[in-house]
This record gives sequence, structure tokens and C-alpha cells, in this order.
Amino acid sequence: MRIVSWNMGCAPPMAKQYRRSHQEAWLYLLNQLGPDVALVQEALFPAPVAEDFGQIFWSPNRGSDSGAAVVVRRGLPSDNFDITAAGSYVAGAHLALSGEPFVIASMHVGPPNYRKHLLALADALSTSVGDRRFVVGGDLNAARHLDDVNGGRWFTAYFDNLAKRNLYDCHWAQHGKEVQSFWGHQAREPYQCDHFFADGLTSRQVSNCTITDNVIVRGFNDHGPLILDIEDGSSRAVVKP
Repeated sequence: MRIVSWNMGCAPPMAKQYRRSHQEAWLYLLNQLGPDVALVQEALFPAPVAEDFGQIFWSPNRGSDSGAAVVVRRGLPSDNFDITAAGSYVAGAHLALSGEPFVIASMHVGPPNYRKHLLALADALSTSVGDRRFVVGGDLNAARHLDDVNGGRWFTAYFDNLAKRNLYDCHWAQHGKEVQSFWGHQAREPYQCDHFFADGLTSRQVSNCTITDNVIVRGFNDHGPLILDIEDGSSRAVVKP
């Protein structure tokens, strides 16, 4: 099963240049990166290309024309799963992995008080996913490297706390380091703002978690797609009866 998370960069005010190539970005995501499930943030709605691909579930709280969404490929039945977190855009869906109930969510932590909103998101995810299997991902606007740049340990402690809540950082577990995923005008340092988290069992089934950084992607927006491959014992996820 392949899950791809991508902030598509179309929320105002810094989005005009990315809106011009938004449809091409969707086609690259769905056709070239080949997800079973796509988690998007700052995507324009409606999204006809995504609707042709399969089911799309939008975050209930969103901007005037953009928001976070979960897109599930056609042939993989799914339904909406409600997750809300103060200060964040969160879209959720419910399907199954190897016949087990499975929750997936796309999330984007917003300004201005990022730390407050990150804490609210951690509480919301812990409450919502419970003992279910899950993958949640998106743009947290948070990175351990912020501690290196600014001093302190707040962000490192935050990620450590997520692990204590059974929210395991898939990229960090596989690589033991952060890799730049954001190169906007604010990115004076190589921050990894985009992350995937999974429950313990699912995190052990991750075979690949990488950030795509190439000329094509950089032409579309200021974030790189984060790809997660899960070996779940089947070639495709199986929907719960």
C-alpha cells in the first residue's frame, strides 16, 4: 500500500504561482507517484482530477477555496472519519488494512500559535485513533531542526511525546534524521515540516518512507511529496466488510 502526503501550496497569500500548475501537480501526484491513498494540504477545491481518481474527503474546516483532504483510489471502498483539532485542518477517512479497521488522516497545523496547535493536534489524534491501526500525515510546520537553529528542546520533546502516545514517526524511524521537505522563501534552514506517523504494528511494516525532491516537484510548489510504502501482506488494502 502506498500513501503519499503533499502540501500543494495553493492557500493564500503566497499561492498564485502554484495555482497555475495545480492540475499538473495533481496529475503528477496521482499518475507518477502512484498512491493508493493521497493526503493533501493547501489543495484547491473542488478537485475534478482527484474525483476522477476516487473518493475524496475534505477537512470540514478550510479556507475559502483550499483545504486538506484524503483521496482514496477507486476500487478501495472508504468512508469519512471525523477528526478535528483546534488550529489545524484535518481530513479523515476509514478503510481497512489486511481486513483490520484502519484510520487515515491528512493534517495541516496552522498559525499563529504553532506550539499550541501542535499540542491540540496530539491530543485530538490520541483521542480519535484510540487502539485502531492508523497512518496520519501532513504538514505539521514542525521539525526537530528548529531546536538546533533556535536552541532548546521543545520540538524534539514534542516528537518524543508523540511516540509515547503510540504515534511513531515513520521517516525518523527509518532514517534516524530529518530531510528537507520545505524550501519556501521562509526556509533559511533545511526543515522537514512534513511527517508520517503510524501505530506500532503499521510502523513495523513500513518498507519505504522518503521525500521526493526533484526539478519537477520544485516547479509545482514549495514542499516535497512524502511517500510511505507499507508491506501489509497483500498487494492492495482490503476493505472491511
